Amino acid sequence: MKRILFISILIFSISPLFSQNIVGNWNGNIDLNGNQIPIVFHFYKDSTGKIDGKWDSPKQNANGLPFSNIKIAGDSVHLDIKVISGAYEGKFVGEDSIAGMWHQGGGTIALDFARAKGTQVYTSPKRPQTPKPPFGYQSLDVEYTNADKSIAFGATFTSPDTKKKNQRFPAVLLITGSGKQDRDETIFDHKPFAVIADYLTKRGIAVLRVDDRGMGKTTGNFDTSSSADFAKDVEAGINYLKSRNDVDPKHVGLMGHSEGGMIAPLVAAQDKDVSFIVMLAGTGVPGSVINDLQNVLPLKNAGVNDDNIQHFLELHHALVEEANATDNVEMFKDNVSKIYFDWKKKQSPETINDLVKGPDDNVITALQHSYSLFHSKWWQFFLTHDPASDLEKLSIPVLALNGEKDIQVDPKVNLPAIQAALKKSKSPNYKTIELPGLNHLFQDCTKCTIQEYGELEETFSPEALKIIGDWILSVVKK
Repeated sequence: MKRILFISILIFSISPLFSQNIVGNWNGNIDLNGNQIPIVFHFYKDSTGKIDGKWDSPKQNANGLPFSNIKIAGDSVHLDIKVISGAYEGKFVGEDSIAGMWHQGGGTIALDFARAKGTQVYTSPKRPQTPKPPFGYQSLDVEYTNADKSIAFGATFTSPDTKKKNQRFPAVLLITGSGKQDRDETIFDHKPFAVIADYLTKRGIAVLRVDDRGMGKTTGNFDTSSSADFAKDVEAGINYLKSRNDVDPKHVGLMGHSEGGMIAPLVAAQDKDVSFIVMLAGTGVPGSVINDLQNVLPLKNAGVNDDNIQHFLELHHALVEEANATDNVEMFKDNVSKIYFDWKKKQSPETINDLVKGPDDNVITALQHSYSLFHSKWWQFFLTHDPASDLEKLSIPVLALNGEKDIQVDPKVNLPAIQAALKKSKSPNYKTIELPGLNHLFQDCTKCTIQEYGELEETFSPEALKIIGDWILSVVKK
């Protein structure tokens, strides 16, 4: 799920690069009114020989973050960071320097890089679960469109390898979490959807995993879309699966992760062709509650007391409300300053010391950039949508899993809400499970922070995979 914090840790998807003179490590510093924020770029060849990249913000303990798109043309460098509506644009100055500008949240700041000398080139971390050919099953890159042909989708369809003719398999469509994702839901070199598809297909279940709008082979505008629009994309995927002669149309299910776990019941509540759903870290409470919790939990982990957390939420709610009410971006930025100072006047020195890090100008700039995101169509839908209303309408089997250590979708809040909603439904078979020791990505974690996602070699818990596979097979057999 997307988060808004004073200092954000940002997660992106990967896209290939087509130049080689940039290979290596590059060091730069963002200067915010004298406050230096080091940024490190790493560019390297992946296993196929293509150039890929990562970047670090060491001061924020954020390392190995992928770019969403990388383009090199002549002496120009363009790095897209779609999730934050950001980008970096620069030009080579000789072989060892890049001069450019960092764009984020409507703001622009100079950021130059120098090639690091004598340092080891970044290499991809170990990801032993990522499936590699030969797979032992059919894997096809496919394309299809929605009903009015306004969007074309790129996807991978995997099906069990069988010698029987005209055999139809149960199928599941995977739905990605928030942010623009590729079909494998790639994050920190992990490919959880590829791992899930590999496991389920080997157990006799066909799987369709799809690029999000504007990612990979899929067209459409991601930035102007909401979860309701993504639900329509899921419908197009269901129709595609039903059109295949190797899919059993009576056993087509949905499996969504995070935001996808909210979209799955949204679709199933309207489409009677969906025969089951699996929610992975899905939500059971309104988005406004989720957003509060995603801000509160990191503050708790940082040692901020409950009283000061409530004071932070007062500021947070005022800024979100202002973003929702004000369409003019410049007017919104002016109002952010007023809201901040009005809030600050009411706080004790202890509260200010606990919550405000840095000069007021820096804090206001950060708030303007972060909270401008709430103008988007995505946030407007997410904050007001209550997934419980969809869950209550279901009459199909449902499996809801959450990791005990998930700090992005709190299992202690969401699983009971999901269960309460399903109890009101007509679902003949539902199960909610909190899995010990697992984080938001369903990895066995140690520190269980967002930064640790990329440090762990495990992509997806084998125990969670078995629970999912066993449950789906029990449902389709019935």
